[in-house]
Amino acid sequence: ALVACGTGRGDRVGILATNRLEFLSCVFGTALAGGVATTISTFFTAAELETVLRESGCSVLLLERLVLKKDFAELLVGIAPSIATATPGDLACEKLPFLRHAAIIDSDLGLGGIEGWGTFLATGKAIDPAIVLARADAVAASDPGVLFFSSGSTGKVKGILSAHRGVCLQLWRWCQWYDVKAPPRTWSANGFFWSGNFAMALGGTLSSGGSLLLQRWFDAAEALDLIEREKGTMVLAW
Repeated sequence: ALVACGTGRGDRVGILATNRLEFLSCVFGTALAGGVATTISTFFTAAELETVLRESGCSVLLLERLVLKKDFAELLVGIAPSIATATPGDLACEKLPFLRHAAIIDSDLGLGGIEGWGTFLATGKAIDPAIVLARADAVAASDPGVLFFSSGSTGKVKGILSAHRGVCLQLWRWCQWYDVKAPPRTWSANGFFWSGNFAMALGGTLSSGGSLLLQRWFDAAEALDLIEREKGTMVLAW
């Protein structure tokens, strides 16, 4: 679907989501398509979201619409009102001049120019999988791989661009630093959109053949039930 909507080598794909399966598919799908996965914190305010989208130059935004009390589709329309009446795939506006496509990952219902997930994914059926594999083969280890943003806890958020090589080394090394003896079943309270947890939880688990226990946001009682039910062996939290 990313290839079908025109995502090219080096294009920034914004991923605004909690710890859920679609976060993983969006990140790895972006890498396969040749783009740069730009992870965006669900803690951000509308002003911070606008800053990140503008400064990253995201051409595509894949967003989880409803996160606790936030409606990120409505926030996006609030930032750029023309999106409410735009045609999907043609979101060009002055405030976000590079953004041309947006899709909601947690619903098949769209909002104005923002597509629903089913409609977005359906566009990819016309793309030959061989094209995707050829794109992945053409990506070099030195090419930009991910664009993370700092939490902004003491000031304006800052972008940190990393090459594929650096990301892969971090993902691979964490299970060694943890001295993992058996594939872990990992639960974490922290968002994968932060570089630390992306490397520690996602990387340290998947690179060692383990399983991630996904929880969209932290709830203590639900976390304990999930860890017990799914026999969690590694817990990563503040």
